[in-house]
Amino acid sequence: MSIQVWLATYATEGVSDLLARYVLEQFTPAAFTGWMDDAGTGLIVAEADGHLLGYARLGFDAPQPPPLSSVAGTELCTLYVQEPFTRSGVGSALLDEACATARERTGSDAMWLTVNARNERACGFYEKHGFVRRGTTWFVLGEGRHENLVLARP
Repeated sequence: MSIQVWLATYATEGVSDLLARYVLEQFTPAAFTGWMDDAGTGLIVAEADGHLLGYARLGFDAPQPPPLSSVAGTELCTLYVQEPFTRSGVGSALLDEACATARERTGSDAMWLTVNARNERACGFYEKHGFVRRGTTWFVLGEGRHENLVLARP
């Protein structure tokens, strides 16, 4: 599901060799097993009738980018929802559960994330849920630099 969501969102000009290699290296069964076994990671899934609809991944020990200067402790590393289930409440439910998990784990539901600046749908979703822009960082893939917004919710 991660590969499908990532490519649908970011491979807007087609799937290049670089993008294909990236997703096949990043979204592996071993990576998910590692996250499930890592005490510094929280993994929340949304499913219906045994089918995965989306997931959220939290990083409790993630270093914050400089613009945050300790504004929020928990990173929302990933929130992916399969396309047919966008705008159905799955993303909001995952975010609510992520906040509850952060609150249980750290005593606070404050969190931060980075999002591709060109992903208007995701930016709007996070803004609707109280995240505000705190700065900019860059996602580097090959020789390309992609602007990412740093968002936080106190």
